[in-house]
Amino acid sequence: MFLTRLSKWRRQSALRQTAGLLAVFVLITTLAWTATFWLVAREMDRLTEARLNAQADKVAAALNVKSPLPAPAFGQIQHVFDRSRTEAPLGFFLEEDLDENDGLHRLRRIEQSFPEFTFLLRTVGEQRILVAEDTERLEEVRELMANGLQVALAASILASLLFGAVIARRAQRRLNVVATGLNRVAAGQLDARIALTGGEDDLTVLADQINQTTERLAQNIEQMRVQSSNLAHDLRTPLARLRSQLEQALSDLQMRQQPITPEVMEAALDQVDQIVGTFDALLRIARIESGARKAGFKPIDLGALGAQVAEVFGPVVEDAGQKLVLQVTNPATVAADQELLVQLLANLIQNALRYGAAGQTIQLTVTNGTLSVTDEGPGIPIAERQKVLEPLYQIEATRQGAGFGLGLSMVRAIAALHQAEFALLEGSEGQGLRAELRFETVGS
Repeated sequence: MFLTRLSKWRRQSALRQTAGLLAVFVLITTLAWTATFWLVAREMDRLTEARLNAQADKVAAALNVKSPLPAPAFGQIQHVFDRSRTEAPLGFFLEEDLDENDGLHRLRRIEQSFPEFTFLLRTVGEQRILVAEDTERLEEVRELMANGLQVALAASILASLLFGAVIARRAQRRLNVVATGLNRVAAGQLDARIALTGGEDDLTVLADQINQTTERLAQNIEQMRVQSSNLAHDLRTPLARLRSQLEQALSDLQMRQQPITPEVMEAALDQVDQIVGTFDALLRIARIESGARKAGFKPIDLGALGAQVAEVFGPVVEDAGQKLVLQVTNPATVAADQELLVQLLANLIQNALRYGAAGQTIQLTVTNGTLSVTDEGPGIPIAERQKVLEPLYQIEATRQGAGFGLGLSMVRAIAALHQAEFALLEGSEGQGLRAELRFETVGS
């Protein structure tokens, strides 16, 4: 049981990160405090040596001029003796201390009751100077500082451990909330959202992004459901007609021995062509939305593009008893796929022909980086303008007409591929419909 729980804790990233940071903190703190203790202790020794050298300099100067020796500083003991002397000048020095070389030395006690001393030996001619200072208090301070640093280090580690555990537990709880939300989404609960508390941080941003992704996923699935329903609804009529025609032809052949006429076959093929055309259009939209053709974008002059489309589709519009007028003002150059832009304008002109008023004038306008196609028909209600961009959606009043509601969906897909803003607006003076696209121009 304990091993299982320990293994679970080890897999928690928040706890692992906290443990790693704690280890780094302990290492850095230990090194810093060890260096601090060493520097302070070295400075204490340096100051002691400086005081002893200063006093030895004064004694040596007095000996050189044969003047009275200066009094030792507070806490110091001094003595001058012949170089040939072998006995200890002070009762608490060992005999072998006299054999030490010139320099700074630590006192080696005769008895434990004697205080700690640091002494300096210096030879001046035939005499030796000994200056000693009581450093027992400094040793106590050194030991006290070492103990204090150890206690402070232990307290810091303990406090960091407790504080780190609290932070890790809080972070892990928030991670668990994110994991639970993702598990609910994976289980099919697309209405699940991750609600994090504790302020704004990168984890909150991540949760918001997950919520936005889940919402888009739910919208896409709902759109697929609606499109599937529309597809089934719209294909049911041509399939029913096809079946009816084939059943009637079969019945005439079997019951009345009437041969199948070319007209019957043509009508059946027309229904098949409508079905195949619908699927082809859906596949083209899917290929456009995949973004594969974006790699082939080239600079396209919108004015030249408008002139090309007007030249090709002008006679078609005139044959339908309508008129296509091109207006170009300061055309821009955009990075685009020319074939797709031609298809986009063709779909918009076809919609204007199909749903516009009889004898109308269709306006194709190019202004800077904006393309627009305006008709003089009844327009589209504001509440329906976003819906008609969905594949296979048609306004109920026009469902019995030609087409399957894929033209504007393809226009929207092409606009999205080119990162252009696409909008359905009212025509001039509030009459008709204006389909407008705003492109990002090259060099802007």
